[in-house]
Amino acid sequence: MEDAAEKIFRILKKHGEIFLLWLLCVVSISASLYIYTENAIDIYIIAGAAAAAGLIKFFDFLRSKKLGGLIYFGTLITLGMIVPSVFVGGAWEDRFAFIRWFFSGAQAEETRVSFMLTLMPMMTFFLASAYYYFTRIIYRSSMLALVSLIPFALAVKAAAVLPFAYAAAIASVNLIFFIIDGRKRLLKGSSEKSAAGSAATVYTDFAIAAVLLALIAPKPEETPYYEKFEAAVSMFSFGGSGETEYQGEYTQASGRVDELLRGESILLYIVSSSETTYMKTQVFNDYDSETGLWTNPDDTVYGSKSWQEDAHLLSFEKLSSAVKLADEMIRAEAEEYGYLDEEDMLFSEYPWAEQIAEVTDYQSYSIVYAQNFPAVYVPAPLRTTEVSISDSRVSWIARSDAGEVFTNMALLAPNLNYTVRYYSERTLSSLMESGLCDISAEEWGDFLWDAIWYIDGDSEEYSVLREFRKESVLAEQYKEDHTTEVSAEIQALADELTAGLEYDYQKAKAIENYFTGGSFRYDLGFEPPEGMDTPEYFLFESRTGICSDYARAYVLLARAAGLTARYAEGFVPQPSPETEGTYFIYSDNAHAYPEVYIPVAGWTRFEPTPAGYIGSGGNGASGDEDSDYTAAILTAAVFAVGFGIFIVLVLISPKIAEGVFRLRAKRADCGKGVIMLYNRYIKNAERRFGESFAAFTPEQMERFADETTGQSLDPLTSPFTRACYGGGEIDRDAFGKAFECYKAQAKAMKKARKNSKRQNTEKN
Repeated sequence: MEDAAEKIFRILKKHGEIFLLWLLCVVSISASLYIYTENAIDIYIIAGAAAAAGLIKFFDFLRSKKLGGLIYFGTLITLGMIVPSVFVGGAWEDRFAFIRWFFSGAQAEETRVSFMLTLMPMMTFFLASAYYYFTRIIYRSSMLALVSLIPFALAVKAAAVLPFAYAAAIASVNLIFFIIDGRKRLLKGSSEKSAAGSAATVYTDFAIAAVLLALIAPKPEETPYYEKFEAAVSMFSFGGSGETEYQGEYTQASGRVDELLRGESILLYIVSSSETTYMKTQVFNDYDSETGLWTNPDDTVYGSKSWQEDAHLLSFEKLSSAVKLADEMIRAEAEEYGYLDEEDMLFSEYPWAEQIAEVTDYQSYSIVYAQNFPAVYVPAPLRTTEVSISDSRVSWIARSDAGEVFTNMALLAPNLNYTVRYYSERTLSSLMESGLCDISAEEWGDFLWDAIWYIDGDSEEYSVLREFRKESVLAEQYKEDHTTEVSAEIQALADELTAGLEYDYQKAKAIENYFTGGSFRYDLGFEPPEGMDTPEYFLFESRTGICSDYARAYVLLARAAGLTARYAEGFVPQPSPETEGTYFIYSDNAHAYPEVYIPVAGWTRFEPTPAGYIGSGGNGASGDEDSDYTAAILTAAVFAVGFGIFIVLVLISPKIAEGVFRLRAKRADCGKGVIMLYNRYIKNAERRFGESFAAFTPEQMERFADETTGQSLDPLTSPFTRACYGGGEIDRDAFGKAFECYKAQAKAMKKARKNSKRQNTEKN
């Protein structure tokens, strides 16, 4: 039993510090990656732990080589240049995207596998090498504690919250290293008082650094919300069934977006599509000022089952053909009856209509695969023309006037797939940007009526014009049926924003620009004071909120400005980083946004939510829209300077300190200078050889020098003995010889230490 205990003790003594070093690496790596994954254990942490063990062995190997430092920095440069190129990409915009992602806790870029594969080796290499240096090369418990703050500094920068267990684990391992440091100091002859002072220094440094980080570290303006990894990666995470508890039910009041954004992020749909487009689920028509919610008066939704017969008619390409035919029919009738007057022709009375004759439309599609998500609605784009569902129990598919698509099923099957065909919203954008929409609703209605008058009622062109006219009439009716009283402050702001503007599109765009101009912030974690969750507080006080707040305020301002507007909720699919044409819809891709009826364009989506935080709980659906290259460059520069300072402290500071000491010794009185040189020699010997020489006499130190370096220490010990014990004067010549001896011994001890290590390695 005693032999076994002794064996265990020897193993712990030999490998205990290595294990603690590895443990500190693993906990720090896990804390750093937790900021992006919110997983304490996953495939990345496991890989990092294995890599840390390999690196420790690698560093031990480098210690035995004369070019160890050169190999280390070569490896560091290789990692810094090759790894981002392999996983993130070689383009500068990709590098900027990685920098933004790293320093924002994944708020400006979606959490992508390529980014994690870049971060993991670089973070593991840096932390393992820093910890190794301050435990195996130069034992500095104070510096070890400061390096241990790196995960917490990153968390402060990204406004993330690390579990208390990480702080407790890292602090505990640091405490053990401090005890080891104190024990080594005692063995070298240091007093308990000095060890206690060292402890106070270490933890004072740790506390001050933590406070400074909290005070001066730049905070992001937006609270990040973390997306989940792709399904192929999340399978490696421990814990969680992966099954959703969400159901896409019909609601009479808005707010579902808030619930989905703040809940657990769960994959709801996978979409194969020719383009990214908003997928609408439900529209709310009336605003309740007491609750601050948008509501629907009915407990169910109503719509037409035959809508697909007419939806394809709302094509601008077909409208173009109908307008051309109407102009031809008017000219033919005028020529037949002999009253041809160019001023009475369709394009003369409505000169802007000639642009319609040149418009083309784009058809797109999306195949949607539900992921264990039963829902009332079929998420569908604004201009949907056709929906087909792979479920025999679905006997009909209806659509409301607001574009909500639903079926005879109370809840659709949780794993069905369906195909949606629609006209692209790109056409609406081109129409509005061309200026074609700068007309009044009355003029648009009159034009459609005049065009319809001259076309045969049995033709498709007639049906197209009738459908556009019907949409216009229903929009006017909607405006009358859903008026909203707003406060005087909101009315005044609406008047101010639209002052001098004549057309609906101009007003709608001006209101949108008001929100996206930079003075509003997106913050998923923001909670207004109790009783202050009002559009007035959002607009005039906090100017901070999520998509629901932006959409609510926009619709109120739009209605106050006389526009026909409604509040919509749905999803914004996020593109797969791996597969082109594949998109994912997570629960935190839920989004609220306004729709406004614009003459010519029809119902059109506007976006008041700041770019980069649309439909992803705070993570940008499109990182390019929120690119800030200046901020990225400055952040990278600050990080590089900080890393450079660290390297200087680690590698150059001992040389600087030694240079300062030698200068002080030269400038001191010769006797005092010799004493300084001898005491410094003792400390250097203790550090080099790991022994205590505090009780050694000068004669014993001479024998030690002869045995280890083969060089005489007498030029230093003789004047030291006279100055310290004999009270004799030391001349400048004797000091000069002592100084040269000190320098020669420093080089000799370094060489002797390397030879000793090499011999020990060969024996083992």
